Amino acid sequence: MRYFTITRIEKWCEQRNMSRLIDALNNSDPEIRKASILCLGTFGDAIAVESLDYILNNDPDEFVQFEAKRAINNIQRIGIDSRIKLEPIATKVAYQMNIS
Repeated sequence: MRYFTITRIEKWCEQRNMSRLIDALNNSDPEIRKASILCLGTFGDAIAVESLDYILNNDPDEFVQFEAKRAINNIQRIGIDSRIKLEPIATKVAYQMNIS
């Protein structure tokens, strides 16, 4: 089992390291699970929803379940996969439109 700390969770959050954050959901420490959930909920990433849904329905800690529900709601509210960078695409399209 990997050694998880809140500091590592924060680092993985900054790096958007989905695999490690999802792996942290299996940690025995509810604070580690909550930290990972809080991060996953800020991404607007559909990949995390399945894992968060499992936590919502199966985690023994009601506070972890609560955070999973909030994270899922946030992802649904955002409604996009934030790993897609729209700005460069929009800039390229705008540039092409000005050339023609």
